[in-house]
Amino acid sequence: MARFSVGDAATAGFGIIGRKPLAVLGWGLAMLVATAVPMYLLLLFMRPDFAALMQIAAQQRGQGDPETFARFMRLQSGLMLFQLVCWIWSTAVNAVICCAVFRAVLEPQDSRFGYLRLGAREGWLTLLFLVEYVLAYIAFFVVTLLGMVVVAIIGVGASGNSVSAMVGTGLVVGLLVLALFFWLALKLSMAAPMTFVDKQFRLFESWSFTKGHVAKLLGVGLLLLVFLIGIEVLFCGLVIGGVFALGGQMSWLLEPGAVEALVREQPMDIVRRLGPAIAAGGVLWVVFCSVVMAVFCAPWAASYRALRDEAAAGG
Repeated sequence: MARFSVGDAATAGFGIIGRKPLAVLGWGLAMLVATAVPMYLLLLFMRPDFAALMQIAAQQRGQGDPETFARFMRLQSGLMLFQLVCWIWSTAVNAVICCAVFRAVLEPQDSRFGYLRLGAREGWLTLLFLVEYVLAYIAFFVVTLLGMVVVAIIGVGASGNSVSAMVGTGLVVGLLVLALFFWLALKLSMAAPMTFVDKQFRLFESWSFTKGHVAKLLGVGLLLLVFLIGIEVLFCGLVIGGVFALGGQMSWLLEPGAVEALVREQPMDIVRRLGPAIAAGGVLWVVFCSVVMAVFCAPWAASYRALRDEAAAGG
């Protein structure tokens, strides 16, 4: 298409779900398997640490014993490396699924294996996501720190009603920061599709590519936000219904010490005991993740294609 349509771009994910429902469900199943593997390893190798952490938390009940607190911190620090590995792993999984969505939009004829691949595109997109996360954390820290300084200065300078002045300033600064980050996200929103298409790292190239098109991308982002809220509300209702449906079978978890005893068991024993909840939760999780990934990722690939065709049509 040579002309950008906010509606067409924002609903691109629903189009994929309608055309390739089995491929979309396959993405959710792949995410489930990729997530279950590290969780199984976590239960297998760190089960004693989890049991110890839960025992400490139950015994202390908010008491400030320095020795126990030190033990708690030692146990928690042992999980930090595993958490880092899991973060990188989950980022890579998201990149693989995102590439599959992009492929379904930009290269719909290449539908083998449900559009799933493992190659250079997936590697570059993983790197892009990691860099974006780190830059976002740094930017958030810096902007938050500056905002706190501004709020403090306003509070000191205000005479009489400093608390109200600080609260009001904090709200204004918070809204400005939110608007700033949303604008930055839109300016860099084409980095992922560009990285996928060019098979190279692309980030700040999106800045010039989106010049003059932020208003259109804002419309896509707002529509997408409405869609995602609706999807989350729907699935929350299904989860609540599932909790009530399984309440009788899983009521033993509410007994004193049941959770602590559970984490000490072998991983496969845990899976067997939580069978109904895992089955129901797994089905909902697969469908939810599949739909969310398709609905969230596809609009940016469709927007990139529309902007690229629009630029080509304009010479």
